[in-house]
Amino acid sequence: MKKKLKNKWYIFKENNPSTHIFLLIILVNIAFILLSSVMLLFLPENQDRTFPEIVRFAFTLMINPSGRYVYSDYPISLFITTLVVLLGMISLTGGTVGYITSVISGFLEKSANSRSRTKLNNHIVILNYNKKVPAIIYDYCFDDVENTYITILSHKDKDEVKNEIDMMYNQNHVKKKFKNIIVRDGSPMSKLDLDNINLKDARTVLIMEPEYEEEKGKASLDSQSFQVSKLFMFITWYFSQLPTKSKANIVVESNSPNMEQMVQGYHMEKNKQISVPVNYNEIVGKLLAVTAIMPSINDVMQQLFSFEGVEIYIEDKPNTDLLTELKTKRSVLPLFDQGKKRVYVAENEEELYRKSAKEFVLQKALPQEKFIPRIVFENSEILMIGVNHKLSYILESLSCFRKEYGNHKLHVTLADTAEGEEVLKAYYENPRYEEILQSKSCSPIIIKDIFHLADELGDLINTKTDSILLLSDDQVSGPHLDEKPLLFWNSLKRVVEKRDDLDVVVEILDSQNKDIIEKKNKDQVIVSDDFLGHLYAQLGKNPLRYDVMKDIITSEGDPTSRNIDQEMQNEGDLLCVNVATFFQDLPCNLTFASKRELVLWVYEATNQTYLPIGCMKNHTTYLFPRTDQEQDGLDSVVLSAKEEGQVYSTAQNNITLEKEDELIVIKLG
Repeated sequence: MKKKLKNKWYIFKENNPSTHIFLLIILVNIAFILLSSVMLLFLPENQDRTFPEIVRFAFTLMINPSGRYVYSDYPISLFITTLVVLLGMISLTGGTVGYITSVISGFLEKSANSRSRTKLNNHIVILNYNKKVPAIIYDYCFDDVENTYITILSHKDKDEVKNEIDMMYNQNHVKKKFKNIIVRDGSPMSKLDLDNINLKDARTVLIMEPEYEEEKGKASLDSQSFQVSKLFMFITWYFSQLPTKSKANIVVESNSPNMEQMVQGYHMEKNKQISVPVNYNEIVGKLLAVTAIMPSINDVMQQLFSFEGVEIYIEDKPNTDLLTELKTKRSVLPLFDQGKKRVYVAENEEELYRKSAKEFVLQKALPQEKFIPRIVFENSEILMIGVNHKLSYILESLSCFRKEYGNHKLHVTLADTAEGEEVLKAYYENPRYEEILQSKSCSPIIIKDIFHLADELGDLINTKTDSILLLSDDQVSGPHLDEKPLLFWNSLKRVVEKRDDLDVVVEILDSQNKDIIEKKNKDQVIVSDDFLGHLYAQLGKNPLRYDVMKDIITSEGDPTSRNIDQEMQNEGDLLCVNVATFFQDLPCNLTFASKRELVLWVYEATNQTYLPIGCMKNHTTYLFPRTDQEQDGLDSVVLSAKEEGQVYSTAQNNITLEKEDELIVIKLG
């Protein structure tokens, strides 16, 4: 509580400097009045007066010395009353007010120039600023806002930063704002500025790429990577000079494998300090790949990777096994073990420590034979239009997905304008992607007229394509950032509207362009900045969550599925499967008495291979570890066991899976 109050005070002082000074002036005056009252209280002629009367008299004497009481014969009375008058003159005369005014002006100027020192403790520090930062701040609105504190230090003017954060609130139509934040205009490479934000006592440091410098053209991507590398080395030096054993974890935004290796190398040397490189091209590329196959997974990821829905927790591995915890944990789903840790999904941390009064007993009879589900995906014909740095990760992920699920017929067609022709041809010539690219065509499609895509691609889309993926150009900035996918989408709009079964995935880098596309319900839109903002917000609380998030969207055998300790892992795949297919051509609807019964029934019937964590009903995603009845259309007591003597309420507890529904499952490795 003491640290919490101190942090609140530092944030208030930083964001309201004039109010802070005004309160100090009032406190000083109150102190002078109380001091005067105490001195007057001991005068002989005031023995019969109460303390409130003395306070009133002291205040009157300080502001109006000429109206003081009749002269007393006691010398001490003359001395003390004169001293009280002097205190009033010090605090209220014009000279003193002028001096205080100059102090206020100096303080405000120092605060505006970000030279004042704050002593926040256990806070999250964001170094550098780009378009993803407002999404990070917005996501913290749904976390434990009373115990989360953020400091931003960048070269960008702090008023502009605050305006862009407010725009994010307005864009999402929310009145709730995250207020425990300090924005500083300074240099992340300055030891003085880092000392002023008390970096040594921070919880996590997020090193972001600086804003794109348009005038440098395409070379600026390399410039950004160099600036991040230089800042990372400076921050590691800064922490190496500290005598304290406990040091902040470091999360580094990266756009290259070389940067990843450098950060991971530091992590391997400094075991007490976790350093996590986030290759955003890789993580978003993997998400785009699985979304092209399973469009529903986009909504699942938005809930799993943000504080707005459920979140992933990592705790020390208990003595009990997964099955026992599934039967006893309340409103929590244990997923799998990673080394000495166990991964959970829950709506908040408090739920992790709640248990049922007794172990849940499964009432629904299991099938006579072990239930072996068929993970069968419909054949996927994917058309990708555009080229960026995520494309190699998308193709790698799709190739590994096809190998892991061999019954899935997957073919990809690449297309772009003439400027991307050489890049696309190199992918077609690469034997690694031969199975998914060359099975029906040996060359990419080169678009001659971006404004008449329907004429060039209409026949392909109408007859052969199951999903379309439109990629942004990540080598431009400003107003041109999402120009290509927006033009692609607009040109294909008439063709797309003719097919209700066609899924369109559009990558948007600037979230302000989101509303331009989200006018057709069938479109599955990925807003990269928002998604990464959610991800970084999670890592600010616990960087170890990155391995889990990366794991569940990485297919078996993918060379990029290494964790921060450089070990290959694939503990579980996150899948959205059709209910009728998963339950082997379901002849009728399946009804369960509760979500817990569904989870345990599938988990035990599949020999602990598949773990349901949610479902999709009527195009709405429900993740089971939710406890808010207003936001969850299913039962509000999510996984609570049946209490003694309690009767299940059909309206709240039962869950019926229909043929057209989708089940969200973790395939355990």
